[in-house]
Amino acid sequence: MRSLESLASRLVMVETKLATLTGTAVDTIHPLTVEELDARLSVVEVQVDRLIAEKAEKQIAAIVAAPADKAPVLVADVVALSPSACDAVAAEIVASVVSVQTEAQAIENQEVAAVVSAAIEAVIKADPAVVTDSEAVKLAITEAVAQMPAPSPEIEAEVTAAVAEVVAAATGQEVTPEVQQEIKEAVAAPSDPVLDSIDSRLTVAEAKVDNLLGKS
Repeated sequence: MRSLESLASRLVMVETKLATLTGTAVDTIHPLTVEELDARLSVVEVQVDRLIAEKAEKQIAAIVAAPADKAPVLVADVVALSPSACDAVAAEIVASVVSVQTEAQAIENQEVAAVVSAAIEAVIKADPAVVTDSEAVKLAITEAVAQMPAPSPEIEAEVTAAVAEVVAAATGQEVTPEVQQEIKEAVAAPSDPVLDSIDSRLTVAEAKVDNLLGKS
């Protein structure tokens, strides 16, 4: 039978493991109320989601930069980080999207790589219900791409073609001229300069906090 004490003990164990991963201190005092237990669990959930997201981003970046069939990360390891991991149909779609990139040549242009990574991450991070809905997953990809800084005009066509491959793998459908146009518009969409500035400042702040915590 579950009790506040048993759940509190389990929570502290999880917090201790997280502290080991992040190099932070842990509160070993067990929560004494349901409200405190709930609040601390919410913090844990946020930390776990962030760690998973960071790991997924690093893995995708490594795959995008790797030569064909020489990715340093297994497709299954990437799928395991996705909310779709426990849904057979969605997991297969995520695996297909990641596999397409592992089989492709390394993307050397950093602008192209950044946008393609964002497109792939959109699929990995999406809920299974989104991944298995071809229209919803296409929208998730194009929205993620639209949030990225617009690439240089001379490589827009290359970026559009690369994102179209991600859409095709995610939907299992040939990219129509209409969808191709949607992707092109998303790629060329100017990013929000205010959000870009905040993103840049936040990246610096995150790095400084990680350094203070002793993380590499």
